Parts: sequence; C-alpha cells; structure tokens
Amino acid sequence: MNIAWSHKREIPTATDHVEPVGRVRRSQLVSSFGIGAIVDLEKGSFMPMGLESWETSTRSPSLTISEPRLQAMLNVSHFRLGPVVEEQFDLKLVRASKAAPAARFPKWHECPTCHRIGVLGDPFELAEDNGRLVCIAHGNPVPTVPVRFVLACRRGHISDFPWAWWAHRDVKSGVCDRPILELGSYGRSASLSDLFVRCMGCGSKKSLGDAFRPEILSGFTCSGNRPWLQDREEGCEQNVRVLQRGASNVYFPVVCSSLSIPPASEAASIIIEENKEILDAVPDSSLRPVLEGLANRYNITVEALLSSYRQLRDIETAGVRLTEKQSRLEEYEALSQDREDPAVSGVIPEFCNKVISPPKDLNKWFDLIGAVSRLREVRALAGFSRIVPYPVAVERVNRAIDEGLISPLSKSRRNWLPAAEIRGEGIFFRFRNKAVDEWIRDNPKLIDRAKILNDLSSRIASEHGYQHDSEITPRLLLVHSFSHALIRQISVECGYSMSALKERLYVKEGYDNFPPVNGVLIYTGSPDSEGSLGGLVQLAYADRIESIVKRTLESVKWCGSDPVCIESDPKQSGERVSGAACHYCLMLPETACEKFNRELDRSVLIGDPDNKYVGYFSG
Repeated sequence: MNIAWSHKREIPTATDHVEPVGRVRRSQLVSSFGIGAIVDLEKGSFMPMGLESWETSTRSPSLTISEPRLQAMLNVSHFRLGPVVEEQFDLKLVRASKAAPAARFPKWHECPTCHRIGVLGDPFELAEDNGRLVCIAHGNPVPTVPVRFVLACRRGHISDFPWAWWAHRDVKSGVCDRPILELGSYGRSASLSDLFVRCMGCGSKKSLGDAFRPEILSGFTCSGNRPWLQDREEGCEQNVRVLQRGASNVYFPVVCSSLSIPPASEAASIIIEENKEILDAVPDSSLRPVLEGLANRYNITVEALLSSYRQLRDIETAGVRLTEKQSRLEEYEALSQDREDPAVSGVIPEFCNKVISPPKDLNKWFDLIGAVSRLREVRALAGFSRIVPYPVAVERVNRAIDEGLISPLSKSRRNWLPAAEIRGEGIFFRFRNKAVDEWIRDNPKLIDRAKILNDLSSRIASEHGYQHDSEITPRLLLVHSFSHALIRQISVECGYSMSALKERLYVKEGYDNFPPVNGVLIYTGSPDSEGSLGGLVQLAYADRIESIVKRTLESVKWCGSDPVCIESDPKQSGERVSGAACHYCLMLPETACEKFNRELDRSVLIGDPDNKYVGYFSG
C-alpha cells in the first residue's frame, strides 16, 4: 500500500493527485509502521496520520472487515484495511483515496554535503518530485536526510530536537537573533561525543555527547506535540527524553487480535456480516422477509441465517462483559474440537480443524494435537506507547487511552480502527492436564522459581505504571518455553522462517470445578505466502510430529551459552524476566512472541542442573 504526502496541504483530500512517498505492507500499517510511528522512506521520514486524516483523504467503505468478538471488546462497529493503489499502465500519479496520509517528521534535516541543518524554507526547499527536501547551496540540488534525534515522553508526545537551544545552551544571552546551524564531527571516532552542533551566526558550539543523559533535559517542558493528529496536548508534565529516530523504543504499537472461530467463522455468519449494515437498519418485524431474500440468493435456509444473526448480535451486546481471557477460552475450546463446516454458494468458512491423537511416545505429555488447515486472524491497531511498552488486556485499552497511558489514534473516539487480516494454518498442542499437575506437585522448587519471576514482573509493571495481568506460573513457563523451542526447530527442519510463525498461548490455572488450561497454537503469522499452502499442517500428523518434537527436546538440552545459560539465576534476569533463556536457545523475533521474549525458562523442559526439580520432558 502507498503512503502519500501532498505539498499543497498537510492533509491530502480524496480529490488530490499526489505522488506516493513510499510503500509499506497493509499489515505493517497496524504494527511497526502504524499511526504515530516514524517510517523511513526514500524521500525522507514520515509519520502516518490519525483516523480523522484517514477519513478526510480516503473514502473506502468497501475495505471494511469484521471480527465480532474483537469489535465487542474494543467497542467499535467495524475495522478498515489499509488503502491500496491499483496500478494501471505507466501512470505514476495516484489519488489520495488510494494512499494513507502522512506528515513529514522530523521536520529538521541535514545536508550531507555542507552539513547545514534546518527545515523546509530555512534553508531547504522542496524538490520537483513533490516529496524530497533538497539543499540548493551547491549548484545542483542535494537531497537532505532527516536528523537522527527526536524528543519524546511516555504519554506519546514527540517533537523535534531543540537544535538551536542546544547549540546555545551555555550562552547566557540565549539563542542568537539569526541562528545558522550545522552538524560537525571532530573525526576522532564514531561515538556520539565526537559530534557537535555549531551556530555559524555567533560561533557557539556544543557537543552531543551528553544528549542522552536523562538529567540534561530535567528543566525542559514537554511540548505536548502530536504530529500524527496535527495538534498539541496542553499540560503534559512528563519528562522528555532524547531518542534516536530509528530506535525501537520510539514506537510500541498496541495490537489487539482475535481468531475467527464458530459461529462467526461459519458461512452463514459471513453472509450476515457482508449484509450487516442493511440488516441492522431493518426493524425486527421485517427481518425475516429480508433474510428470505438472502436465503434464496445463497441457497441456504432462513433459520440458519436467523440463528447466525442472533448469535452475532449476542456477541455485540456482550460488550464489556467479554474479556480477553474469556475470548481465549472460547478459542481454546474451538481448537480442541473437530470442525469442518460446509461451504455455502461459494462462501467458504474461515475455520477448519482436525483433532489428532498424539503418537504413543508423545501421549504421556499431550492429550490432543490439532491440525488447523484454515485459520483467520484479525489484528487491530488500538493505540501505541513510546519509551516503554504498555501491555494491557483488550477490554481495558479504551480506559488506558482515556487515562493517557496509551496514545490515541484520533482526537475523538471513532467507531472503527485500522486492522489487517491474516489467513493461514497452524498446529495446536494441548498438554495433558493430569501430567502437568503431577509434575508441578512433585517439584515444589518449580513454584519457588516461578514466584521469583512473578514478583520481578510485578515490580517492573509497577515501576512502568501498567497492570500485571498474567501470573507467571510453572504452567506458563512450560507452555511458553516449549512453544519457542518448537518454533525454532520447525524453522530449522521445514524451511519456515521464525518471523513467519507466531505463537498464541492458552494458559490458565484451574480453580473450583474448572480444569486448568494449557495449550499453544503455532500458526503462520505473516501475511505473505510463506507457510500458507499446507506445509505447517502436514507437520501435525504422526509420521512427522513425533520426530520433530523429539528433536526439539534434544536441541534444548544444550545451548551455545551453557553452562552460563542453564545456570542463570532468575533473580538476576532484570527486564528479561526469564530463567534459562537466551538468543542461542529460546528467543525468537519479537513478531513471533506474545510476551516480548519474556517469561521463558529452558530448565522447566529439561530439568535443573542441580537436580532441584525435573523437567516436564525429562526421561
């Protein structure tokens, strides 16, 4: 999809013809390159703008999608896919309605030839290609590059680095009347202290070596700048920090997701969703006649459509009563059952699962393996944070936005959010409850080890100001560590890249008459074609899954960082919040892990080297 920027106005409208400044995938617009992120493109750095700008510049009601359970938890009526351009012949100009609007950020640029720094109009100009800033002080225009540093606070505000103030920071009279700034280097090393900013107007010069010290900007007031919304939020009292423009802590998207499972995944429900806008406007007394017309068109019974319509309405009205934990339990139940619903007039159900009994040698550890040959996941971008991530349950996202803990995507609440849908396949492992319970009961030191990590996680959550939702237990460490080890082995044996796979954890302690939950779904989490043609599902069958699991367990017995890794003290793990886990044995690309590569421990799989407890798979 295209990202567009117009030189005529900050926000291009649907009637403008604009030159796209770059392209990103639809899925990236709801993740790393979402609203409020800094996207480095060939023509500079740009920030995708908020939902109001999207509505102004794009009019794409046909690009709406739905996922009833996720909509209910986020309190929206629908989701929208990112706009795409339909290229025809050699036409290069596209309408703004086919591109996501973006604003240039940071505004400050540097000329790589003369090292002047400034903004559009002082001293740089816009090139004829309608998107790139150039320096014209050298005869031929020289393309500029965005500066490296920005200012941000934990409420999501972000602004340009105060270059003029920094160059005159030690000057009693302050910034001179006409600052002319340049970036320079002493040429001694590649360190930050080797860089300086100098005012050629008055000669004042200041090194950038201490720019990242937190106390250096202690008296600096946050501007409240929100470039993605083209406004400022007054009264922010957060401390500002200097960040590198391309650093990972500039943008942490809050992405909420849900699997399409019955009844919403059935063909009848898909038909209802496609006509939902019309059906919601029909009074109850006229609903059946309208459904009769749909039934005749799709060759399906009115009763089936009426039942699906009522089920979807029940999910919508569940609203705040539906939580992420309840939603996960519903998915867990669906993954534990055979399901192959029939297609209706070419409308294919979006969920298909075949339950397989584990091979004999795996039967003592697992009681069920699911081959999910058809799977749909909807991922919605609900907000973002800066400097530190803010983990939050789906149903509490809107409250966190109201409290300023998560940055919003719009100035006022909208009835939609940007989203992407991922269709693929997966393998589901359900651990045998009795075996897991007995393993925990017979190894009390496991509980002590998990409690150390749980207390550490609670303390970190308190320091960063978010709620510690999930308790770290031996059960969670077991399921999560096994998931990472298996994904790494699948990548080695079957050619899937680790970034193309994703985990979905189902873990809950049992209480009263409710049994515990311990399972994991490993599925194709990438929107491209890798792993979507049945390659992953084929691994679930007995002739292959047994050998893969065994080799997975063999691989975790030894790590390239052993004995340091296996002897890791969870008390010393710090922000990692993990036991024996490192990049050589368990860690994955962050897109594949639900928990930011935290809450892992290889020793729960194979046992403690001091024999304080045995691993679940020992023997």
